[in-house]
Amino acid sequence: MQNKNLQLDLFGYDSGWGCRNYKCEDGPSAVAADAILHALRREDIEARWHGPLGLKFLGDHEELTTKEDTLPQVLEGLRRLEQRVRDAVRQGHVPVVIGGDHASAIGTWAGAVAGSGSFEKFGLIWLDAHLDAHTYETSHQGKWGGWWHGQPVTALTGNGLPEFTALGGARQKISPRHISIIGPHSFEPAEAEYVEKQGIRVYFLDEVQKRGFKAVFEEAMARATDGTEGFGLTVDLDAFRPEDAPGVGTAEDKGLVAAEVLPIIKNTGRNPLFRALEIAEFNPHNDIGGKTRDLVSRLVESIFAHSVI
Repeated sequence: MQNKNLQLDLFGYDSGWGCRNYKCEDGPSAVAADAILHALRREDIEARWHGPLGLKFLGDHEELTTKEDTLPQVLEGLRRLEQRVRDAVRQGHVPVVIGGDHASAIGTWAGAVAGSGSFEKFGLIWLDAHLDAHTYETSHQGKWGGWWHGQPVTALTGNGLPEFTALGGARQKISPRHISIIGPHSFEPAEAEYVEKQGIRVYFLDEVQKRGFKAVFEEAMARATDGTEGFGLTVDLDAFRPEDAPGVGTAEDKGLVAAEVLPIIKNTGRNPLFRALEIAEFNPHNDIGGKTRDLVSRLVESIFAHSVI
């Protein structure tokens, strides 16, 4: 069954405040927004590009040099994003968030859950090279001091800073049994301990390579839709190989193969339970030949395409 009457609201989360390298803030301005809208309209989808949220201008980059310094900017950005996503979902639209550091996930999915009223009955498929499962207390283990973009999984499952867990309502947003993380291979011990203790299903990169992306994605879809009232997909671009996505915030030396992923996720956004899409960590300053910019477009077009390969 397909959702044929799609209305998409595209938002740019122009924030790098959640990571040490601020340059992801320019990701939304670098996407091929017009091309994406034309492609969606060819699929008979009503889509609107709302543009960046103006988050990069919330402070002085030269003065805010520690993660503690940037917390007010992060929180303001997440509040704006949560509100826009929540409003879009309440209108029956499907928000598409393009960013920006992956702290965005706290706002995106708090908004999607609150907007649909599906607390703990919401599924999430998470593509990433990292686990993003630190608490504030363990974040020091993370790369470059473990900034805010390493903490969204814990926040969404009801742990972490109260300022994060309170977004969208002071309730757990997502039950760990409905989250699947696909592709991680760079993480710290505290994160591995957290996801194991919580019962979050993690398909580490070596398992994906052994079993194939199709098999693990189908399992993740089953977890995301089993007894839930909606689900979403969040894609950290660093989940992909550097030759497919060089323009990312926290690059790794290996990852998922885009040519294998795109046909499998095709049509996912047509599922009537699909509520939102998020694509994060696009750093255009590291892009080569527009590869990452083009991958963003291909991801959106594939996810909302009519037919299944």
